[in-house]
Amino acid sequence: MLLRKYPVTSVAVLLGVMIGLELHMNRMSPAVAYSSYLNATNALSQAIQKTPVAIRQLAAARAQLKTLEDASEHTAKGYLRLQSELNSVEKQAGLTPWTGTGIVIRISYDPNLPVIPGLRFVDEATQLRMVVNILESAGAQAIAINGQRLVTTSSIRSVMGLNAAQGPFSSAVQINEQPVDAPYVIEAAGNPAPLSSVLNAEGLADQFRILDQAFRVTLFRAPHLLRLPAYTGPLPGAYAKESLNA
Repeated sequence: MLLRKYPVTSVAVLLGVMIGLELHMNRMSPAVAYSSYLNATNALSQAIQKTPVAIRQLAAARAQLKTLEDASEHTAKGYLRLQSELNSVEKQAGLTPWTGTGIVIRISYDPNLPVIPGLRFVDEATQLRMVVNILESAGAQAIAINGQRLVTTSSIRSVMGLNAAQGPFSSAVQINEQPVDAPYVIEAAGNPAPLSSVLNAEGLADQFRILDQAFRVTLFRAPHLLRLPAYTGPLPGAYAKESLNA
């Protein structure tokens, strides 16, 4: 870039030379004066011809620099936008912890409730799925059961065999392929009012009471917030391998 300044500098120098020549013309012979003046004039003309080229080169270089700066700024903004979108998707997918308002449901055996013959053993997985479906329909933004965050690929299933928990629980439950025992603590993030209202409307407390189980709901409002854990299990396609023969 420094080399491109030389034609402009040359113009200034030659102009100074010509002014000096004009001052000393009367001291020199006509032939010598004319020759020196002609050489300076030719050099000045050449320098003037080169000056627009240098200016255009300088303008082109500045334009290129501006393009690079704009591209760099665009890349940085694009990265920040993509990072924000990634964080939002991870939060919605359950891959990050969730902190906010919501409710906590505790389902536990209550020995003080009357025993109804024929209803003593129940399928806990079916019960839990029912509660989860109701909470999701009421707008729950995130749900966890006994510390297991539920995502779109989560499973809640019964494993036949006696549950070690006390009470009418007839089988062990697996959530995200992890064993979960009673009592069951369901955390649901969202607006506490509609979440609790839909549970009351469905009469879930009475349904569980018939099964000798207490169904207690606690609301969490600011500044008392819930903190649901992130999902830590395998993601869809985690065990898939690319086929080289496809």
